[in-house]
Amino acid sequence: MQSLELFLHERYVGIVVPNLRDRTRVSLEVDGTYQPEVLLSESFTVLPGFRPPKEAVSNFLGGYVPEGNQRERMAARRHIDTNDLFALLNEFGGSIAGAVNLRRADESPRYCPAYEPLDNQALADKLRQALKDSDQGIPDDSRSTLPGYQPKVLVAKFDEQWVYPHGRAHSTHILKPQVPSRPSRIFDEHYSHLLTKHLGMSSYSSDIRDADGVLYLAIGRFDRQVENGVVRLIHQEDMAQAMGLDWLDTDVKFEDSSRPNDPARATMRRIATSLGQIPGGSTAVEQWVRQVTYNLAIGNNDAHAKNVALMHLATETQLSQIYDAVPNLFQDGLINWNLALSVDGQFDHRRISIEHLLAEVNAWGVIPERRAIAAITETLIALDDAIAEVTPPIGVSEGLVDQLQWNIRQLRTGQEIGQRKR
Repeated sequence: MQSLELFLHERYVGIVVPNLRDRTRVSLEVDGTYQPEVLLSESFTVLPGFRPPKEAVSNFLGGYVPEGNQRERMAARRHIDTNDLFALLNEFGGSIAGAVNLRRADESPRYCPAYEPLDNQALADKLRQALKDSDQGIPDDSRSTLPGYQPKVLVAKFDEQWVYPHGRAHSTHILKPQVPSRPSRIFDEHYSHLLTKHLGMSSYSSDIRDADGVLYLAIGRFDRQVENGVVRLIHQEDMAQAMGLDWLDTDVKFEDSSRPNDPARATMRRIATSLGQIPGGSTAVEQWVRQVTYNLAIGNNDAHAKNVALMHLATETQLSQIYDAVPNLFQDGLINWNLALSVDGQFDHRRISIEHLLAEVNAWGVIPERRAIAAITETLIALDDAIAEVTPPIGVSEGLVDQLQWNIRQLRTGQEIGQRKR
């Protein structure tokens, strides 16, 4: 039977094998000598010599593979079935989010990561390919991937030089090309990055650049560090993985407005409960309240369970930096007032108020109301100050800054966000 060797931080965990009766599932056989130093996942326990439940393992590993049309395109290019989890991991599991990687059994023990220098023309070609094919623009020998729908290119940066990873060599940056139908999106996302960095909610780099006439957003990966020319990994899993949501259904990361509180889907409360169960979880929940407040204030209706993540460190598990926080509600063609996750049962962004948000947090029963009020209030005040101090990049959506200030003012005065007349 085929197998893949699973490593966490270069430490051998065990082998992953396909389920021949159900190709959407795999099993993990943990090595008898494995002694964990970092938590692999919140969704199952790893014990030396045992097999964790295949459902939990499959949903965890499946959470790292491409989604939607990207998975369809990338799977078709490799001539594998879109839902064959083992085949997807075999093709793309060499370098995924966090510190997990899956190695083929025949890999040489003398493996050395290979990188190809990229000049402006070569980089532009890859960005154009990602746009044309709606995927990640990877060559036939690449075993890298990230979840998500937006066209992107994974690269590394050494000494200010972009290089392209081959095989399972690790990337350090995500490059998102400007999509012609939504030209302001990369500028809006960059502006949000600048605001979160000013607020201390993120620390990764973000820059708008040009490669032979192709504009792109370059984002430094917060699960990667470069030390002496070597890419070091930081382990993470998103909340959809941590909660064991079905990897096959890309909609489970959203709450269903027709079936609120569906146990198969993510909700604010489920995420809060999961965060509250980690050691020191009340701190993570408070930080998440700040992230929720920020997302509501900027009009990010795509703040779903895969856009919230845990960082599993040697000393602790903590909430990740905020990421993919984009003010979607102000981009032409993306106006959908429904939130990814409801707040106190309310999905319509225009109907949200501080009262709704406090009621939602209080229902979790994880942190006292006074801490919730402080987190919400401090975030809104700090964001208001950040907007006054951070210059928005040229190219952001028209009226975006005015709309953000409107949202903050409405929330701080106890009103519903409503809809500002342009």
